[in-house]
Amino acid sequence: MHRTQNSLNDTRVHVCLYLISPVGHGLRAIDLVTMKALDSKVNLIPVIAKSDTITKQELDKLRVKIMSEIITNGINIYHFPTDDTEVADLNSTNNALLPFAIVASHDFVRVGNKQIRARQYPWGTVQGISKFI
Repeated sequence: MHRTQNSLNDTRVHVCLYLISPVGHGLRAIDLVTMKALDSKVNLIPVIAKSDTITKQELDKLRVKIMSEIITNGINIYHFPTDDTEVADLNSTNNALLPFAIVASHDFVRVGNKQIRARQYPWGTVQGISKFI
């Protein structure tokens, strides 16, 4: 299905990126209540914020824990459609990555001869990969 690019005055909210704290051991009670209130009103996509502050192993555990809590509490999150054969593989891959993990910064750091948006730590610099999923 291809969308037309005509000018529509659509003021609806189409998606909510719900940012989840990387610290702690999963979703907080306020997260569960808020997500449950939102899931029937908007496409809800859970996102682990500041994922560079935890290790890859901690991130993997946190992803499993969060998805388990989402399923247990009957929260409906957005899943990319897999019925279109052109994008089914990509969307299946993206669905397996839920909740997404992001690294973002509004600070510029000099790396080599470039200024990039990144986080500077005593042990190094973390730059998010500019990739649209």
